[in-house]
Parts: sequence; structure tokens; C-alpha cells
Amino acid sequence: MVSVLMNGRNRGTVMILYLVATFFPPARAQTVSGADSELAIFTARLSGLVAEVRSNNPRLKAAANRVDAARASIDYQKSLDPPLLAVESYQTPVASFPDPLRNYQEIDYSIQQMLPFPGKLSSMAKAEGSRMEMLGQDKVALEQNLVRDVKSAFFELYLIDRKLEIIADNRTIMKSFIEIARKQYEVGTGRQSDILRGQTELSTLSSDELVLEQDRKSAEAMINALCNAEATRTIPVMPAIHPALVNFSPDTLARLAEANRPEFASMRYAVSMQKNDLVAAHREFLPDFMVRGTYKQMRPLPDDWALMVGMTVPIAPWSYGKYSAATEHAASNEQESQREYENMKNMVLSQVQDALAKVTSAQERIQLYTTTVIPQARQTLQSTSDAYQSGKIDFLSLIDAHHLVRFSEQDYHMAVMNLLTGEAELEKAVGLPLSKITIGEQRP
Repeated sequence: MVSVLMNGRNRGTVMILYLVATFFPPARAQTVSGADSELAIFTARLSGLVAEVRSNNPRLKAAANRVDAARASIDYQKSLDPPLLAVESYQTPVASFPDPLRNYQEIDYSIQQMLPFPGKLSSMAKAEGSRMEMLGQDKVALEQNLVRDVKSAFFELYLIDRKLEIIADNRTIMKSFIEIARKQYEVGTGRQSDILRGQTELSTLSSDELVLEQDRKSAEAMINALCNAEATRTIPVMPAIHPALVNFSPDTLARLAEANRPEFASMRYAVSMQKNDLVAAHREFLPDFMVRGTYKQMRPLPDDWALMVGMTVPIAPWSYGKYSAATEHAASNEQESQREYENMKNMVLSQVQDALAKVTSAQERIQLYTTTVIPQARQTLQSTSDAYQSGKIDFLSLIDAHHLVRFSEQDYHMAVMNLLTGEAELEKAVGLPLSKITIGEQRP
């Protein structure tokens, strides 16, 4: 607890500066070991939540089930239809009903098998294999979306913690301002309205804190929902970090996105699936075969057997339209997939550029606040506090200068959050984690 003794104006000025230096330290005034420790804690907690999403998220599990179902469909598509076994009784008297073996004249035992033209089943199986691969890439894309979402919620939680931290510090500073104003009022150099103004500021800080606490619970609920965790789980307060600034090459990012983005791979497999469907549709014009073997028991003649081989005629006038329409349908689907792939390429490149612009803007803002805005705000507060102690300005001007420091600190941490969120968007746009995008070098 800091006590304030107003034996002179200079002592009040020194106290104000001491409080500002204590609760508003420079944005990067951390030891290397301390910064590394806080970054390690931050990274470990974020990695743990990402691992929970990948292991527990129901949507991701459902996507894995779809992949498994498509994998099973490959064997289904390349397998033959089951054979037909039949027993047929001939010339059995009506009087023997319902016993078909009573006084029969002939019983035929037969087995029948449909045989598609060679290549039909393999083309359908290849199409299903491409669909399985497409769904697998869709699962990867969904996983990346969920990781991006949990990171964004985590970074929002980070900003809320910083704001709550700033409010707590400001409350202590404001109480000290009130004490200074009270001491000045007691010696006849201040006004009672200054004390009331300071108390109003304290009430405003309390109100802002309540809103932020509610926002924190909402962010926690979102994270817990994505992780499929208990809704009431509390996430510990995040430490402050100062992320490294990295240069990125737009052209290299675009090439990485085209090579690694799962949506690209999914669309390529979709095109492959439609091409195989088109091949299968063309092969429907080829006949299927049916083979049937029959063993006959006849009275009073000796037993004998029969063999039947048949085939379908797809080019018959009454069936040709069915197969030609199926071919046109498959061809249209294949062209649609090609167009969708081209559109996907344009959209992904746009997303990469958008994410890169957000990252660059956040980095520039971080540098601006670190090197210019925050130091100037603190200098303004120092100058204002000197003027207030000498009676040249009123208490409201001191509050305004204090606000300038407070909001500058908040804007700095918001820029940090925007940078982290932009990097998460960039990871999603490129399809690689930031640690594997080794195309830039850190800036001091």
C-alpha cells in the first residue's frame, strides 16, 4: 500500500510518476528470461486447447466417420453383386400344396451371377476412392477452421485479461489521485469536485470491469464448446506477451497455399472423382453379362444340367436415353468441378492477401504504439501532472492525460491480439502452422 503525504507539490508529482511507472511499465520492458517464461506458458496453454479440439470436437469426429464410411464404400463399389441361388419345382399337383416336394415331376437347382463388363467396377471404385480422399481433405480443412476458431477465442480472452489487468492498475492509481486531490483540498489548494470526479472514475472502472468479466465468461464458453469440455470450466488468466514481428513474402505465401491448403487438395480429388464417374458413365454403354447354371431332377427321366449365358443391351432404343443422360450428367459435374477449382484458387489467394494485410497492419501498429504513442502519452501525463501540481490546469486535465495512457496501453494489447489473430488466419489461409512457414526473418 502506497501512502501519499502532501507536504509539497513536488512530492505529489513524484508520487504520480511513481505510480505510472509501476502500473504502466514500457511495453517491452521485460527481461529475456521473463519474456521467454511468459511466452512458454502462453504457448503451452494454447497448444493444450488446440490438442483438445483435435481430440474431442464432435464435428471433427463426425468428419472422421464420413471418411471411414467412404473408405468402406470402396470395397462395396468394387464387389460383385451376390449370386442368386434358386430351387424351382415343376408340375407339382395342386393337391400336394403346400408341400412342393410331394409328387413333383421336376426340380431345378440353379445358381446365377451377374458379371459387369470389365472395368466398370474399377472405375466406380476409383471414383469412391477419390471421394474418400476428398472427404479426408475436408476433415483437415475443418480441423484447421476449428483450430483457427479456438485460437481466435483464446486471443480474445488474452485481450480481456489485459484490459482487466489495466483496470485493476488504474483503480489503484485513481485512488491515489483522489488522495492527492483530498490533501490539496484540505490545504485549500484543491476543490471538492476533483474528489467527486475521481470517485466517478472509480465507479466507471468498476462498471467496465463487470462488462469485461461477462465477456470473459462468454469467451471461455466458446472455447469449452469447441473443446467439448465442461461449460463451467475456468481458463486461467493469460500472461502478457510481446510476439515477434516477422516479414512475409506474398508470392511465397501464395505458392505455399496452393501446395498445402487442404481445400485445394479436396477440389483436386473432387475433379478426379467426377472424371472417374464420367468414365464409369461411358462404360455403362458396354453390356453386362449373366451366367446361370442349372441342375435338373426329372421323373422318370435321368438328371441333366443346363447353362445359360446372357447380356444386357444398353444401346437398345428404349434404354439408350438413360445411359446417354447419365453421361451428360457426369460430364457436366466434371466441368463444374473444374470451374469450382479455379474459383477456389482465386478465393484462397484473396484470403492469403487479406490475412497478410491484417498481420502487416497489426505489426505496424505494435511498432507505432511501442515507439511513439505510449511514450508520448506518458510524457503528456508527466507534463500534465506537473501543471496540475502547480495549479496551471484542473483535475479533469489530469484525468484526461491518465485516460490517454490507459487507452494507449489497451490499444497496444489490442494490436497484439490482432497480430495473433491475423497469424492464425494466415495459418488457415496457407494451410501450414506458422512454425513451418519459414519464409521470413524476425524483425527486432
